[in-house]
Amino acid sequence: MRIADDIISQVTKLREQNGLTQEAVAKALGLSRQTYLLVEQGQRDLNLRELEVLAGVFGISIADFFTQPIDTQKFEQMYLYILGKLGSVTKTKLAKLLYLADFRNFYETLAPISGVRYVCRTYGPVPDIFFELTNELFDQGRIDITPQGDALIMRSTGRECLTGALADEELCLIDEIVELWRDKRTQEIVSFTHEQKPWRSSRNGDYIPYELIIQEDPEHVYQPIT
Repeated sequence: MRIADDIISQVTKLREQNGLTQEAVAKALGLSRQTYLLVEQGQRDLNLRELEVLAGVFGISIADFFTQPIDTQKFEQMYLYILGKLGSVTKTKLAKLLYLADFRNFYETLAPISGVRYVCRTYGPVPDIFFELTNELFDQGRIDITPQGDALIMRSTGRECLTGALADEELCLIDEIVELWRDKRTQEIVSFTHEQKPWRSSRNGDYIPYELIIQEDPEHVYQPIT
């Protein structure tokens, strides 16, 4: 999996800030200086293990390599688009579908769609702005919320849903995830996220690093386990 060019730039900057030579960093990675030079020139990829080594060398968390800009407009459009596609969905299932879309996109491109941070909860990953946005959309009359047993059912009110901030490939990715999980029960998608590396490796209440999805089995990044 290719490590994004901006991460390579960070590696070079951090090496210089720490007063380290290319030879010293190459030695830490078990590479020749010539091979490491190709990394800084963008001609050789770094893998996740090598990034873990570099994080130790620079005294940072590996998550620091993957700091993502947050696009709340994109997140709102993802939220309303998924709701519009399904017609109605439980609040918990909607949160999990948003998670799968962002983390699958990160798995494939090393960048999430929205960059929103996801919190580890007992019932799976939850976007940290999910409840605030839900309240805002309800107050604006753009969604309806109806109690049903222990669940809250979310429905779109049918008002116009803009998707201009979402690229065509992002919409296609969301469509695929929605169709895969459309007929699955909420507990099934919750259980699925519990079986994934990101949730299992995080503590309750902590933010879940996007990069953990890279370690997931390719068959279990977003697809129901059969």
